[in-house]
Amino acid sequence: MTMSVTALDNPIHIATALAKVSIFSKLPFEALQQLAQSATPLQLSTGDMLYQKGDPCLFVYIVWYGRLRVSLNDRTVGYVNRYQPIGEMAVINGEPRNTNVHAVRDSLLLVFTAQTFLDFVQTNAVSLLDLTRLVINRGRNAYNQNLQNKQTEVGGTLAVIPASSGVSAIQLAEALVEHLRGWPTTRLITAAHVDAIFGKNFAQTPLDKSPEDLQLRAWLASLEERHNYVLYAADNDSAPWSLRCLHQADRILILAEATRLPENVPVLDALHSNGLIVPIELVLLRSEGDPSPHTLAWREETRARAHYFVHPWAHSDISALARQISGKGVGLVLGGGGARGFAHIGLIRALEQLQIPIDIVGGTSMGAFVAALVACGFDSVEMSHIAHETFVARNYLNDYTVPKVSLIRGARFHTRLRSVFGTRRIEELRRTFYCISTNLTTGNPMIHDRGTLATWVGTSMSVPGVVPPVAWHGDLLCDGGVVNNLPTDVMHALERGIIIASNVSMNGDIGAPGAGEEEPDQMALINWKGTKRAPNLSEILMRTATLASDTTIQLTSISNADVYLRMPIQDIGMFDWHRLDELIERGYQYGLEVLTPLRDTLPR
Repeated sequence: MTMSVTALDNPIHIATALAKVSIFSKLPFEALQQLAQSATPLQLSTGDMLYQKGDPCLFVYIVWYGRLRVSLNDRTVGYVNRYQPIGEMAVINGEPRNTNVHAVRDSLLLVFTAQTFLDFVQTNAVSLLDLTRLVINRGRNAYNQNLQNKQTEVGGTLAVIPASSGVSAIQLAEALVEHLRGWPTTRLITAAHVDAIFGKNFAQTPLDKSPEDLQLRAWLASLEERHNYVLYAADNDSAPWSLRCLHQADRILILAEATRLPENVPVLDALHSNGLIVPIELVLLRSEGDPSPHTLAWREETRARAHYFVHPWAHSDISALARQISGKGVGLVLGGGGARGFAHIGLIRALEQLQIPIDIVGGTSMGAFVAALVACGFDSVEMSHIAHETFVARNYLNDYTVPKVSLIRGARFHTRLRSVFGTRRIEELRRTFYCISTNLTTGNPMIHDRGTLATWVGTSMSVPGVVPPVAWHGDLLCDGGVVNNLPTDVMHALERGIIIASNVSMNGDIGAPGAGEEEPDQMALINWKGTKRAPNLSEILMRTATLASDTTIQLTSISNADVYLRMPIQDIGMFDWHRLDELIERGYQYGLEVLTPLRDTLPR
């Protein structure tokens, strides 16, 4: 990586850009011109590292255009976008860098030495105050947008690439433009547009930092200034224009037909060789009712982190896709809690009434069960009937056995799950779904986003001591609530939009009121004399299994949520299946109470 002075190094141009940076926006233009004199432009290509953890803090950077990813231990902490500073915290603290920063796409940065930056802010009190606010906010993990910011039109760049000549990237891009509020909010750029402005074949200018290349980069950057979203339609070859589209993108969409076998996409191969880190996602054209037998093969071929299904060119599917790729989708995370999980059905009923869409859904244990019903397309009325038949009318959890490894065999329940979900596979569901189990052998959480739906939902619900663990590749898997009872972290990593989290855990509400007042009473539960029902063996096992997740991990789970609902079900037991209707009603009423004031800020 080398520093390169570009055609955009004019001090007036730099000062104009600095005026759009929050910590400098209140300063007089003359002061910014002075600061601009000490700026050095730095070009980064997609995948380039700006700095890594442990590096000395020698510089502060301002993103002129492009996007940077901040990561730690291979986990994305957040992103730095146009007109945002990066590296200022370490310079102020005088400590080594504590994160890794890479360019997601081709980016232009303004570089200031640490001393220049410190001298400037110390002599400009307004900037010093704004810088202090920025440092405090970033100390609160403000790289991650809150609910209000997520509903602001922050924009971005997207590249659409056809996997073969038989599908139309331009058609998908045009449909997305319409659903991203159209012109002038969104602009579609093709090679033909570039050639029409700059001359024949100018779109095929190599990415070699020649004057022509820099001219084209500057023009494309200016489009981002004028439009919230810029969509690039590319071909699947490795021609310069296709490569440029990928170098300019915050997110890459690969368009393919669900029923066709995977094909090689040459432009992706070329970009991967350059250290690509931009997220790649797969859009599969799939008519309603058609199978999608090659989904995982397509994911492997394209190295896509996610996939979407679109019925060509159904309004609702394109709308859902547009919401999610622009960070305006709605993710619903449902926690485990036995019978209390019926309250989730009431929440879904409230979402239906408020016409708030659910784009992605995930959960643990009973939350996984309800989330799977959502992903399969059942509505809240159908869910209540299925839940009543499963847990109340027939109680498929009553195949008790000699407690060699568990209280019940679990065979009847797993059979019931297969009757509810059939042979559906997670990766073929039209709505993105995941659930969590715990690997008892390794102690790690397992994320299930592919495979047989009934199998993994059942595994997520296998409470240790109550249901036998599930053997998988020599390991034993059980209820996901042991390690992650409210898996908002998985939803957060998908980067689709806001997260609504519903918690029905039994945090702090299992005990023996009135017992052991004078001295410890080991026989209190055996010889129970309290006025309230004592916790039974199943509840004790459930609480023991989920204790760590419901306490030490829960704060992190809550912090990832944009809308958090702690359902009012503390007086209801984990196995009070007969209170299904009451729980659904409580979840519905509380869901309306929490979500109605937020309805206008949420996508619909």
